[in-house]
Amino acid sequence: MALPRISRRQVLHAGAAGLLALTPIARAFDGASPVMVGLDAEFFNRTSTADDAIELGARLAIEDINVRGGVLGGRPLQLVTTDNRSLPARGLANVQHLAAQPDIAAYLCGKFSPVVLEQLPAFHALELPLLNPWAAADAIVNNGREPNFAFRLGLRDSIAMERLLQQIIERGYRDVGVIVPASAWGRSSLHFAEHFITFEGRTALKLVGVEWHRWGSERSIEENYRSLVDAGAQAILLVANEPEGAALVRALAELDQADQRPIFSHWGITGGRFPELCGPALNRVDLTVVQSFNFARASHPAAQRLALAAMSHFSVADPLAVPSMTGLGPAYDLIHLLALAVEQARSTHRPDIRAALERLPAYDGVVKHLDPAFTPDRHEALERADVLLCQFDDRGRLQPIGEPR
Repeated sequence: MALPRISRRQVLHAGAAGLLALTPIARAFDGASPVMVGLDAEFFNRTSTADDAIELGARLAIEDINVRGGVLGGRPLQLVTTDNRSLPARGLANVQHLAAQPDIAAYLCGKFSPVVLEQLPAFHALELPLLNPWAAADAIVNNGREPNFAFRLGLRDSIAMERLLQQIIERGYRDVGVIVPASAWGRSSLHFAEHFITFEGRTALKLVGVEWHRWGSERSIEENYRSLVDAGAQAILLVANEPEGAALVRALAELDQADQRPIFSHWGITGGRFPELCGPALNRVDLTVVQSFNFARASHPAAQRLALAAMSHFSVADPLAVPSMTGLGPAYDLIHLLALAVEQARSTHRPDIRAALERLPAYDGVVKHLDPAFTPDRHEALERADVLLCQFDDRGRLQPIGEPR
């Protein structure tokens, strides 16, 4: 069941009322010490909106929990944010700072896998559970550590690459060119793309070339595309964030139709105001992107509250125009899962919370029904069937393929 249509009048009313309908009245906790939740993300990245969406989802979940009395018999949850500025070294220092805070139960990460991979040894050494709503490198969760403190409710590179390449086959293309960033995220994505083409795609696909782009280099990615077209690529598999992805879209829109190739993209491009960066060029290219949460497919009662809050926060008039919505729902659900784990552990002792996350009861989330979210052998909440393929419509809204427009 799709999300009910939300009118612009509802959005304006919510904004004028200070989001009174969206933000429960804070209850008094009689001086009870809060249970802290960290969020380390790229808050000063000038084009990212994933950080805002993740923070908004987390704060709305915390409000829900606190209005019902908090956790552990009357302690409020409280969010603490740190800014990694997209730098792995800064992210490492931040997680060490977070872990030193009293009564911090867990932390959420942002969208950049290289930052989280740098933090990986530290949060295990400090026994700090990671709740991951976005960063997609498989090795963040599939890390070989026991006990494992990483939990993800989001896509991972292996299933994202697999679904995009399956779509390329279904669209009738064979010769594929790959563009990836020169980073841990790029290496992870390329590994799984090559594995699929070699062992799963078999003769259905041929990899004609791999191009590495420099993070933030708009000129580089246009040159990458031209090299792959010269090599015979019929379709382009893209791994990029919003600045590089938008630069490629703008460049393609200037080409003759015969020189354009369809783009099949990982979700990094949707972690910012991608339609704005592309401008009118977005309507002149063939672009498909993977996602794991979209308001068009959200039927949970909390989805409308999330949509209204996000529309007001990002100043958009349609829930499908909310940037980075695929981080909003997972962050909301992860905080609720954490609250369940804290109650089950009956303390803020982090190893006990980690163990409780592996043994949660069924939870009906806005992303999906989780029964259970995690197990001792599985710290990934999403499966192949949860991957959505989406396209931008002529109004810049991100729509699942097959939804009425």
